[in-house]
Amino acid sequence: MTMRVSAKFWIVILLSASLIGGIARPSLAILDKTRFVAHLGVAYFCYHHWVSQPYKEGKLSEGAPHRTASIIKAGGALLFAVHEIKVSSKIAHASNDKLLQKVAGALDNMGESFSSIGSRFKAGSFSKSDVDALGTSFGQMDRAALANKISVKDVPVAIPGN
Repeated sequence: MTMRVSAKFWIVILLSASLIGGIARPSLAILDKTRFVAHLGVAYFCYHHWVSQPYKEGKLSEGAPHRTASIIKAGGALLFAVHEIKVSSKIAHASNDKLLQKVAGALDNMGESFSSIGSRFKAGSFSKSDVDALGTSFGQMDRAALANKISVKDVPVAIPGN
């Protein structure tokens, strides 16, 4: 139990540090594609593990045990995902890389979708179509990347202590 709490503590610390670090200094034009994919990957991770999966498992439904905690986690995850998408968009728009500039438009649409659905989560009114729309946004981004010969692969990563 102690190891599980410790791993979650460090994950929260690392995510918080990346958020603070992103705000504290402007992004440099170093390794644009790597930074772009890293930020987009964090956004997808937050969406998938704290919004999509709990919704499919019924944890966000009325009457579900610990529903309020699940909704708070989902809202926080969406907020953090929106931030990470905005960082990815900033990197793509500022980059000299033609491929990233082509993908930037799809990324802007994804950010708008996340923001509007995040507002509905905050108000407590959301539906399966809202959660599915977020998945569709990631799908559109993936198709835009593939059309520009950028392959994005889902790689499962083991989190220590889980």
